[in-house]
Amino acid sequence: MAGAITRKQFLRGDFKNQHAPIRPPYAPGEMQFTEQCTSCAECINSCPENILINAPGNYPEVDFSKGECTFCFECVESCNDNILSLEEDLPPWHIKANITDQCLVFKGVHCMICREQCEADAFTFIPKVGRPPHPVLNSLLCNGCGACYQPCPNHSIKLSYQNISESKNDSCLRETAL
Repeated sequence: MAGAITRKQFLRGDFKNQHAPIRPPYAPGEMQFTEQCTSCAECINSCPENILINAPGNYPEVDFSKGECTFCFECVESCNDNILSLEEDLPPWHIKANITDQCLVFKGVHCMICREQCEADAFTFIPKVGRPPHPVLNSLLCNGCGACYQPCPNHSIKLSYQNISESKNDSCLRETAL
């Protein structure tokens, strides 16, 4: 997702591509996707998790408030345009979870629901004396499935594209807003 931005992003001042819509897994970059996708909605209709929606512009977009992506490949198999494609040794996308400062733990409430939902074990909690354990996200383990997003009681998990070079340089646990 690094590099070129769409006209819409330019007009809205999103020069760093930080508000890009989350497309189905295995989709190419935004510009290539919007140029090649014919908005047939086959990927939306085939998604067993029902997390793909018809977004503005009639392009499919992931809505994690409806659930998580299980990477079942149904959207890839149903894509009439063949723009969703599996490539060996490449992740389905470069989406990562982020913990915002709205996390209940930072307000003194004991909560570990993100860790409980994460099959990739990307969340761990650091004990703090006299306070609830604080969340730590290992972005190298996060696959961006969104399992942590919907159950978060305070909507403090955000999912967004991460620069590929950032994820390669993130070799240790990243503690957020402690």
